[in-house]
Amino acid sequence: MQEFPSLSIVIPSWNQGRFIERTLLSILRQDYPGTVQVIVSDGGSNDETVDVLKKYDEQIEWWSARDKGFVDAVTKGLARVTGEVVAIQSSDDYYLPGAFRRMAEAFQQYPEASFVSGGEYGIDLHDNIEYANSFTGPITPRSILFEFVPAQHATFVRREALEKTGGMRVEVDMCADIDLWYRVAHFAPGRAIPDMLAAYQLHPDQRTATSPKWYPNLVKMVESCEQNPTYGSHFKLTDEERRNLYTYWEINWTAKRDAAAAKPIAWAKLPGLLSYSSRTRRMILGSTVNPLVKQLLPTSLVQSLRPQVTAPATSTPASVDLNWWKN
Repeated sequence: MQEFPSLSIVIPSWNQGRFIERTLLSILRQDYPGTVQVIVSDGGSNDETVDVLKKYDEQIEWWSARDKGFVDAVTKGLARVTGEVVAIQSSDDYYLPGAFRRMAEAFQQYPEASFVSGGEYGIDLHDNIEYANSFTGPITPRSILFEFVPAQHATFVRREALEKTGGMRVEVDMCADIDLWYRVAHFAPGRAIPDMLAAYQLHPDQRTATSPKWYPNLVKMVESCEQNPTYGSHFKLTDEERRNLYTYWEINWTAKRDAAAAKPIAWAKLPGLLSYSSRTRRMILGSTVNPLVKQLLPTSLVQSLRPQVTAPATSTPASVDLNWWKN
């Protein structure tokens, strides 16, 4: 790969007109010597999106026509990419300054990496930083399932690696981006770098984290890959790993939708608590042990049942220029 690889960015879009110009400017105003192709696949927005896109006619490729949703929009965009590296950026999220240069440096530093994923700031509608996440190290199928998920808006993948997967899959549409990185990582590990590359916009209109489709889609992601000879020959869970992972997911994603509905699931697992991994134990206890019971139990017992795990690197710097794209 050349020092500054050509980059194609696909932006699936639907009624995010109040944000999409920021997304575009965070791309167009990057200090990057390589070629950058910008493709906006809009699903027929009826807000101000099309007016914004018309402003950048000479700098981007775009269309606005009804589609079948997120995966369909991305797939149509991916069909037109020409760059050595591909990114999928949401129309309400955006890149931080220097993101593309750092991406290129990372691919030079880790030439074996199939994709590179950086850190993210989660921001509210007033540009306040709600959280900051970054990770460092190889990204494998196992790390995606048990440690951390690469942030779509801060990830860059080699086109040749992406093409091996056939792109996103509609049958796991709720977690289609996770599924994409998961399958790419079967062929060659990705690389997480600590640099902050993007901002993730938190707002009420984004694809909901409370959908009942999350748990079954994640399970389908794993099971379908293991049943596929191409992926199954590279990675499979043990029975114990599967038991822990699916229990964790079921309680976690049910609780996001309805905390009360998660309680009976967690209570059913409580008799076998000590047979689970520390991460799954913490999830079970979090849905069953109320604050009063926690106060009654000896601290040493609670700590033994809920051992600490390594947390992602988080920080909120004193000053971050989130509005750099305006300059």
